[in-house]
Amino acid sequence: MTDYNWSERLPLWLAEEALPLWTSTGVDAATGTVWEALDHQGQPLAAMERRLRVQVRQAYCFAQSEDPEHRALALQLFRFAMDHGFDPETGNLGAMLAPDCRLLSAPHDLYDLAFMLLAAAALIEAGFEVAADLARLEAALARLKAPRGWFENLAPPARRRQNPHMHMFEASTALFAATGEARFRSMAEECLALYREVFLKADGQVLEYFDTDWRPLPAAEQAVEPGHMAEWIYLIDRYEVLLGSESDMGSGLDLAHLFQAVAQCRDASGLLPDRVEPATGTRRMWPQTELLKAAVVLRRRGLDLPPGCAPEQVLSLMWSDYLQVPVAGGWYDKRSETGALLSDNMPASTFYHILVAFRFYLSSCRSL
Repeated sequence: MTDYNWSERLPLWLAEEALPLWTSTGVDAATGTVWEALDHQGQPLAAMERRLRVQVRQAYCFAQSEDPEHRALALQLFRFAMDHGFDPETGNLGAMLAPDCRLLSAPHDLYDLAFMLLAAAALIEAGFEVAADLARLEAALARLKAPRGWFENLAPPARRRQNPHMHMFEASTALFAATGEARFRSMAEECLALYREVFLKADGQVLEYFDTDWRPLPAAEQAVEPGHMAEWIYLIDRYEVLLGSESDMGSGLDLAHLFQAVAQCRDASGLLPDRVEPATGTRRMWPQTELLKAAVVLRRRGLDLPPGCAPEQVLSLMWSDYLQVPVAGGWYDKRSETGALLSDNMPASTFYHILVAFRFYLSSCRSL
């Protein structure tokens, strides 16, 4: 395993390697947007279609930089999404863009809206005036409101999903932190109630798919992703810290129990597979960042961690398998359970996971 002084190595990686790469080579100078991915030699994959959500995920990342040019780029990406990401005929939010950034589809998807809202929160925290944009996004979100939670898009609902509601919890918590507006706290509480009462099983696993009345789909149509199980631990912690209460006074959830369920999902490498139901032989990088964040939560709260789950142990495994790459500031995206490299590019979308995890780890080190 790789071993560094992480409180020194991670800030250098972010400031001197990752941010320079993704705010320069990662940007399409012709359109002012970001590429969907780079290859393992650090070259843009210009022929790839782009997801609108990646534009605002990168905006969220760059808005948290101390560099004014990075923050200006964040606003530029958000402005692109607001000005060009809605279908002019239907008003629906777009999802897929052609390589030349023409809008290809506009399903008005909840997952995409959640990241638009998250980027807005980060820009507010960075001091930008986006009140009109936020109002437009809230109106767009209102079109998806269901009796409980939100519909996944404007098509007739065939099933309901956990994942976009998790990101709505993230976005609404961030907006409450940025604005103090009670409506965002109410949105967060609605998502948290769904997690507690619908998504979460007694054994700590989190189900992904439900019918239109929020009944779990049968096993043949179901999935369990340990990365999401870990991600909820981090998001619940952020919510409770914001509200000034720990788990016994806030969400009512036992985070140590939830983490134990995550830890039991690890494969022989000590890291998380993409799914445990149905089982998969792959493990992407992003679930490992969520494992790191959840481990930091437990340590910060003084709770016992299972063997092999200390944040530094997770970091060492992550670094060895995903961050020792030919291009400074890049990463490998996917390996098999035996460690074979399966990916051939670096998705820009992964930077959101890495940045949040590293910043959270560093903030916990400063508080120790």
